[in-house]
Amino acid sequence: MLAVDMRRLMLAAIALALFGCDAPTATPAASASAIAAPPPPPPPQTAAAPPAPPDVDVAQLQKALKCGGDAHSGACGVLAKMASCKAWDPIVPSGDGRWLGRGWVVEGAKTTEQVTVLRARRVPTSEVGPGQLGVRVAIADLPKQEGDAFEQAGRAIRAFERGDVPAKSSPTLEYLKQRTQWSEAAALRTVGGQVYALTPGGAYLCQGPGRAVLIAQRDAAHGANGDGLYAELWPTSW
Repeated sequence: MLAVDMRRLMLAAIALALFGCDAPTATPAASASAIAAPPPPPPPQTAAAPPAPPDVDVAQLQKALKCGGDAHSGACGVLAKMASCKAWDPIVPSGDGRWLGRGWVVEGAKTTEQVTVLRARRVPTSEVGPGQLGVRVAIADLPKQEGDAFEQAGRAIRAFERGDVPAKSSPTLEYLKQRTQWSEAAALRTVGGQVYALTPGGAYLCQGPGRAVLIAQRDAAHGANGDGLYAELWPTSW
């Protein structure tokens, strides 16, 4: 009998060794990093474009300059043409356009004529602010120190005024082509489609008769008067 009991105990031990239950395996906890991962950051906010500035107030400037109804020359002549000018596209095919013409600088009762030049240079949109055009505008004069370029400027301008083309050998056109020093300003559209350059006093540009560009650049401290530069220019390269 004892032998039988011992045999049963041995069989039970063998069975337990062969078919015993494994210890329960703990379920791995969810990844802490997955639970604690922050939400993706919101996309960067794009600054809203400022309201478009109004068009140049031609009537106010004509009053300030005491322009008569029959004024067709000088600063008043420029303003008379600006009263019906069209939107101007400053971005030319080459990306670097240049213009030449006459300008009149008004300082109180004094008006001085000058040779005026203009450059419009295309820039990447990443370099402009909200609402601004992809262009930099520079308005300057052609100084007397430039010698032949200054002396021959009148001849080139007169050719443009009569609808002709200046000689390719013109030292004025060559100077304008080679000029590298410009004081540039950002630009945007006015409510009526004119170009407004962010110069210290502000400058309005629009398309005049033919291919001419008209400019009314206010003096930085103009107040209620009409001080500033008024010019009519023609394209020399585009």
